[in-house]
Amino acid sequence: MNDSLTLRLVGLGAGAGMLGLAVATQSRVVQQLDDAIERAVAPRRPRIARAARVGTLPGEPYAHWPLGAAVAATVLLCRGGPVRRAVAPMAGASLGAILTHHAVKAIYQRVRPRHALLHGKTEPAYPSGHTSDSTAVLAAGAYLLVREELVDPEVAAPIVGALALCVGASRVALGMHWSSDVVGGWLTGIAVASGCALAYERLRDD
Repeated sequence: MNDSLTLRLVGLGAGAGMLGLAVATQSRVVQQLDDAIERAVAPRRPRIARAARVGTLPGEPYAHWPLGAAVAATVLLCRGGPVRRAVAPMAGASLGAILTHHAVKAIYQRVRPRHALLHGKTEPAYPSGHTSDSTAVLAAGAYLLVREELVDPEVAAPIVGALALCVGASRVALGMHWSSDVVGGWLTGIAVASGCALAYERLRDD
């Protein structure tokens, strides 16, 4: 199986999973599971809030934009080549994730947890934007660095996985999202990153 086909399959699978979960979030079963997790986390929130606020940072716009720019700059400085080869996929990861999660939120108007509403967060819940954006940029960046042989995959994969996990868990810990919103964010990020990786492969072959 070639790289392009693998990327297409991963992207389509993640995208389908995200949309399927979006529909499932309207069901009683998923909501009951989310409610149970929220009840378990809520009493611990005061103790874990400080760590969660750190964990959520890679999902902030002021963090994932510079991260994408840093990856693009590293590739261009170390490997050279056309600017668009590195810049387009990383810009696409950030913008693509933002546009995708806002589009899905516009359709699936899921209400956020009570804790988020009490703190003025009334934007639709599904999928988690912080999780979507950070996962897309982290995964796309890791792909570029591995393909350019600047980082070993054995190093990149666990780092990206750990950071994406931290961002997602932090959104539940802070009471900003339901747990299924976070899973949807991971799937959104993977789908977008797969598309950006595919774009990179095409630009690389030009």
